[in-house]
Amino acid sequence: MRGDFCPAQVQLLAWLMLALLAACRPLPEPPPSEAVPLDPVLRHVGEDGTHFAASVGDTRALPPHFPPQLQLPEAAVLSSGQIWDQEGGLTSLLLQTSQPLEEIAAYYRRTLWGRGWDLLSDLEQANGIRTLVFESPPHPEQSLHQAVIQVGSPRRGPDQVEYRDILILLSTVAPVGKAQPAATAFP
Repeated sequence: MRGDFCPAQVQLLAWLMLALLAACRPLPEPPPSEAVPLDPVLRHVGEDGTHFAASVGDTRALPPHFPPQLQLPEAAVLSSGQIWDQEGGLTSLLLQTSQPLEEIAAYYRRTLWGRGWDLLSDLEQANGIRTLVFESPPHPEQSLHQAVIQVGSPRRGPDQVEYRDILILLSTVAPVGKAQPAATAFP
């Protein structure tokens, strides 16, 4: 299935990314009377052993070995999170920047391609949304990664500057019998 994305699948992926982007917006500040938890990372372990972690405003919920090249320089972190089980996982990072769309896309193409990642798809929609899909180079001792980077359409902030949200989803499929804990899942 490598690189075989039909237009309907890409459109569905784009709509899913928009839905996730809308759902990942930072929550409003709690009223001063409510106690703030000491650990800023929300963690949960499901009954089936699935692990969840989420953090607003920082990258604390990302695994320690999250590829640093996926973090666009000088972009503000809105939220981070991950879900993983014995078969692999999905990590998300939501960024915000005032950089132009072409600069953002050029950064990811140059940076990931320069590290051996394959560009599987680069789709720009009429409404200013761009979706790039990359796959990590195969490595006998590491899991395969796919990164979906969706750059949202521009919107004006209160300061009249044009901003874009960037949703990054990094998926990992652990080889059969080689499931890794979240701390080592991302080289």
